[in-house]
Amino acid sequence: MLKPTAVAFLKRLLDTPGPSGFETAPAGVWRDEARTFAEVTGDVHGNSIAVVNPGGSPTVMLAGHIDEIGVIVNYIDDDGFVYIGPIGGWDPQVLIGQRLRFAGRDGEVHGVVGKKPIHLMKTEDREKASKFTDLWVDVGAATRAQAEAMLSIGDAGVIDARTMDFPNDRIVSRSIDDRIGAFIVLEALRRYAADPGEARVVAVATTQKRSPITAAARSSARSA
Repeated sequence: MLKPTAVAFLKRLLDTPGPSGFETAPAGVWRDEARTFAEVTGDVHGNSIAVVNPGGSPTVMLAGHIDEIGVIVNYIDDDGFVYIGPIGGWDPQVLIGQRLRFAGRDGEVHGVVGKKPIHLMKTEDREKASKFTDLWVDVGAATRAQAEAMLSIGDAGVIDARTMDFPNDRIVSRSIDDRIGAFIVLEALRRYAADPGEARVVAVATTQKRSPITAAARSSARSA
């Protein structure tokens, strides 16, 4: 069973936006918690590393991803509507009507995903699945300049949905995949720290699982 403090940490971690390639905020939450019982460092990719019994042997590493799927700003039109692309694997149908949270230049920017209304569609189009190019985000701007004062091309966002408690000690969250892995490895390290053995145990919250940059690098490595 998890202690109430561990559940509170889990919810804090899950509710902090951080899609792949933009994990700085949840990584900060993870590192702050890890520092209460472990030695913590990071690397240039944003991976977070927590160590217990640093002089021990052998070394055992536990790793879990800290990213989540999200969206990225691709284009802003003259009317101030924002067009987005995916970070990670999305079914675009899930996004229709959703509220989004973007990390804007001066703080969070909220938007709502829209598409052409059904009464304006041709009959054959009503039965087709929507693509990302069929969707836009209304952030309350009336012009391109107003939208660009809040958001820039390349800004990332997530669905604006906080963790919910469900019956039977269950929770629902937009970011359980993959962030629950980062939580689990840190909780395992916490329990090891309470009664350490001979091993040096390292918990790592890894980044960029779904990043296009990472995917390109893997492809390049395979072809080299």
